[in-house]
Amino acid sequence: MSKPPLRVAVDLTPVLPGGENGGAKIFVLDLLRQLAEMAPETQFILLTQAASHDELAALDRSNMQRTMVIGPVAANSARPRLKRLAARVSPRIPARARRVLSRIGYRLNTRLKRRGAAALLRGLGVDLLFCPFTAPTYFEPGIPTVCTIYDLQYKTYPEFFAPEDVAHRGQTFLDASRRATALAAISDYSRQSAIVHGELDPSRIRTIHLRMARRIAPETSEGTQVLDRLGLAPHRYLIYPANFWKHKNHEMLLTAFGMACSGGGLATDIKLVCTGAPGARQEWLMNAARAMNLGDRITFPGYLPNSELSTLVSHCRGVVFPSLYEGFGLPVIEAMAAGVPVACSNTTSLPEVAAEAAILFDPRVPDQIADAMITLVGDEALRARLIHAGQQRANEFSDSRRMANEYWDLFLHALADSRQENLITGVEVDGWVGDRLKIQTAPLQGARSVEVEFMAPAWLPQPSISIQVFRDGNADGAPVKLKRATKTVVSLPMDHTGNCYELQLTPTFVPARCGIGSDQRQLSVMLQRCSILGDRSSQIQLYPEKASV
Repeated sequence: MSKPPLRVAVDLTPVLPGGENGGAKIFVLDLLRQLAEMAPETQFILLTQAASHDELAALDRSNMQRTMVIGPVAANSARPRLKRLAARVSPRIPARARRVLSRIGYRLNTRLKRRGAAALLRGLGVDLLFCPFTAPTYFEPGIPTVCTIYDLQYKTYPEFFAPEDVAHRGQTFLDASRRATALAAISDYSRQSAIVHGELDPSRIRTIHLRMARRIAPETSEGTQVLDRLGLAPHRYLIYPANFWKHKNHEMLLTAFGMACSGGGLATDIKLVCTGAPGARQEWLMNAARAMNLGDRITFPGYLPNSELSTLVSHCRGVVFPSLYEGFGLPVIEAMAAGVPVACSNTTSLPEVAAEAAILFDPRVPDQIADAMITLVGDEALRARLIHAGQQRANEFSDSRRMANEYWDLFLHALADSRQENLITGVEVDGWVGDRLKIQTAPLQGARSVEVEFMAPAWLPQPSISIQVFRDGNADGAPVKLKRATKTVVSLPMDHTGNCYELQLTPTFVPARCGIGSDQRQLSVMLQRCSILGDRSSQIQLYPEKASV
């Protein structure tokens, strides 16, 4: 049954020109391109601010248009004046008072951004609000809202932020936790952190990994002008592609690089490149490098467009990533996809993302970082293994369309939850299921169970499939085994208040990679039937869709 066209508002007012938003901006823009392509009947309305409105014109499509909701007059409004005043006054008052004032300022800032737009979404006829930068600034009661959670770094390292920034981030997360119909976390680590710190019902938040590994192309012989400009020789430098935020741990990297150079373990012609937007932190680090007599071996090229960054990464000897905290760690996967070996931290989400395809080190121990850099440059056998394992790992994070499909499923579930509708997602039109099937049931008197019937064809590459049921975010019972060339029915108990189920299926396969045709989808088994069973033998067919009997 075809669904009516939707209107989705996307809050892009936090987008800043250039690279100030870090990897989040890259992810959001790629996701929106994919959503526009896969949902051509849906109208996406991009809410923008004047500073980045023109830059976002690249997203314009027949079904995706920009609407400026914060105009250039805001540059002279009360909001920036309040911000400048706070910057002058806040250092003179105690930290606790600064946090209180910041929470007040957050509310005032939200009201100023919404000035004249109290019913903006309803005026635009919006069905759902998507907040890819977390804050539900334009939330309106009755309109389903989906927010993305990147990390809760301010909880782990509050010392990296001013007290007012901690308060601002905390209020943003609190608003998202309270107001969002559904949330997406970019890693299992971020999801678990959000559940713990936000006391969230696990069924309200899903992990949707960043699947954008192919942004940086493998090495080519063309377009190496940026290397010439920076005085770099191919494969004779290490690179750390990151902005100069404190958690990126540049100080420890410089210390470790100095140790690797002075100890003689690192070849004398190996340089270190630290990319990132210019600013006070970059200037401080450049001075530190000169003070360590490393000024001629450490290069700070500033913010680079994607094409030049891609060239630098693809021609480097290796990527070193000593970050103290990551919600995901996209540059690690991007480097692996480009055939570049990686050494990275063993903390937060990075072991989840890198798995066994990188050298892992403690980012607080410079000896370990130094040893990792020396090994990354000089151990040819390990380099070859890392490159091979990294490309396999990157394949798992390369399907941006899959990422968009997972967000689209989340949008549909948020809409169904708001409208109290039954919904099943994760099944293709031909009946194939990927790695998970999601079922949401509306409150229904007399409902007893949901029955899900699966079939495994005789030609499956794997001998059996494991089906693990999660009910309202919690594992429910032991996994069910489905052998090749058989069928099985999974019964899910339900109550009249409605439930949310997720069935995770492992392992999966890609037919094209198994020599079975050209299908590039990630598949597991086929769905035969999904029914809600009620009293007096009544049924509601969720798949295939039929009238109630």
